[in-house]
Amino acid sequence: MSKPEMAQLYTAAGFPIVRDQPVNRCGKPAKPGVKLVDLNGDQQPEALFVDADADCYPPSGRYFAVLTKDGGTWRAVTSGTGSIQALPRKTAGWLDMRVSDSGCTAEHRYDGRAYKAVTNCSGEPLLAQAPAARAPAPRGPAAQPPAPEARSSQSPPAPAPSTTAPAKLELADEAAAFKAAGFKKRGREWKTDCNDPNYSGGIESVADLNGDGLPDAVLVEGGTGCYGMTGQGFFLVTKLADGSWKLMTGGSGIPEFLKTRGAEGWPDVSVGGPGFCFPVMRWNGKEYKVQRWEYEGKACKLPR
Repeated sequence: MSKPEMAQLYTAAGFPIVRDQPVNRCGKPAKPGVKLVDLNGDQQPEALFVDADADCYPPSGRYFAVLTKDGGTWRAVTSGTGSIQALPRKTAGWLDMRVSDSGCTAEHRYDGRAYKAVTNCSGEPLLAQAPAARAPAPRGPAAQPPAPEARSSQSPPAPAPSTTAPAKLELADEAAAFKAAGFKKRGREWKTDCNDPNYSGGIESVADLNGDGLPDAVLVEGGTGCYGMTGQGFFLVTKLADGSWKLMTGGSGIPEFLKTRGAEGWPDVSVGGPGFCFPVMRWNGKEYKVQRWEYEGKACKLPR
């Protein structure tokens, strides 16, 4: 790729070249991760950009852009904050996409020119979505759900939602949660040892996941230098009855808490990333371990 074309590609992705250096939308020097992928099967690659900057891309601290070459010029077909994943289905010849940002996950489809959202954060179809025959599978209960006894053999019933856990941590609990996840106070920020120039990190959500009345928190950090094209790592921590905090699990990827549950009411965790087959971890009373592999709720096998 020639230097002028490279400059045009980066500029179209949201990183204009200033003094031979890409800068993000905040005017700060950036080193986005770039990957070439064929999304529409035309044997010509599209370009996926992933960047991380906690101050520039609130609240998630992550940014993505997907571009295609059209008539010799690169143009963006989608961009935004958060994380993007390709799905195995196609619309108008293009792979459907799933976009996640700060607890909201929505499906996007190509409309002939660009990607548009077709579901809301709960997975429900938007009014302007494509024909029903192509609608994504609903995430809520099916029209005719199986009898409760048919599901009980797979996992114990979910505990009743708790109303006592706070939606936001007090400063003492916030510090303890960071420490339990392995973060250290560096100046005014809590950070791990991930030394990425575009590092971002923080508490993404607080909830009572296992119904014990005590808060649990999901911490995330971004940086393609530390987490590759997934661009994100996560840490699940919980407050114990004695007031201390404990790390339950963590790693590279995008966590999704499922309705199925393991020991002590803890939800199974699907860890998303590149590809179409994700590990699902289950709490066994001592640790979260990979229990199965799934995609869109169906069993799958990793390609050899």
